[in-house]
Amino acid sequence: MGDMDPIRHGVYTTAQLIAMVGRTGLAELIRLEYARQLRRGWYQLGEVSQNLVAAIQRGGVLSCVSALEHHGVWVPEGPDVHVRADSWATRNRKGPFCRQFGRPTPTAEAIDDVPTAIRHAARCLDTEGFIVACDSILNRRLMTWDQLEYQFRDAPTAIARALSRCDGDAESGPETMARLRLMDLRLPVRIQVEVTDDDRVDLLIGDWLIIEIDGWEYHGDRKSFQHDRTRDRRTFRIGYHTLRYTYDDIVFDWARSLTDIQRAVAAGLHPRPNRRRV
Repeated sequence: MGDMDPIRHGVYTTAQLIAMVGRTGLAELIRLEYARQLRRGWYQLGEVSQNLVAAIQRGGVLSCVSALEHHGVWVPEGPDVHVRADSWATRNRKGPFCRQFGRPTPTAEAIDDVPTAIRHAARCLDTEGFIVACDSILNRRLMTWDQLEYQFRDAPTAIARALSRCDGDAESGPETMARLRLMDLRLPVRIQVEVTDDDRVDLLIGDWLIIEIDGWEYHGDRKSFQHDRTRDRRTFRIGYHTLRYTYDDIVFDWARSLTDIQRAVAAGLHPRPNRRRV
């Protein structure tokens, strides 16, 4: 394809492709069947995700939860493809379409940026899911606090209350979920606490009860597995107790996980006296 080789796989508007390769180049891409029209004014080049194709063919662009996931934001799992559209498509196409607070905005890119996507996710996700997404955005430095608050300057007060519960130190969705649920039970919980000069833990209840949440991607890593167990023994020797959970324990089996935590709290493992084991 000569000069057109650098074109990345993706979905582009006709105007974008003409700007990149010219009208003759676009015609050549179509002739070679490298460019495939998804709907009027939009073309697929090469291999792209089926979710993105579905969004464009539906009459909108990939947005909301689906766009956040594309950008590396931690979002709750779900089967739906989240699509948003401009005012005309919202009125004239079947949808369904995600909506933001306020009027729809023009669709210029096939995948919404993070600010646009989180504005739409605020209406699709429940409060916990919204806070999970915002925590991830802050932790990954995709937006600042000021930028995030600015996006919702005209949103209902419930959004402001949810934002006030966000914490950019949270490193995963399950960590945020556990923190919020434990706080709702009025348990004294903190996240990403340095318990020794060398050890930082996911959550700490009170002063002595550590909650660790292991992502599935670490289960097959022998070095990480050994490191975590060694740290558990090291912190135990100075007075800490550790409860260790998986992604599934938090996301799909919270009731049983919470029972363990409540039993540990009832046994007084969190507010231990100011005395260290030797």
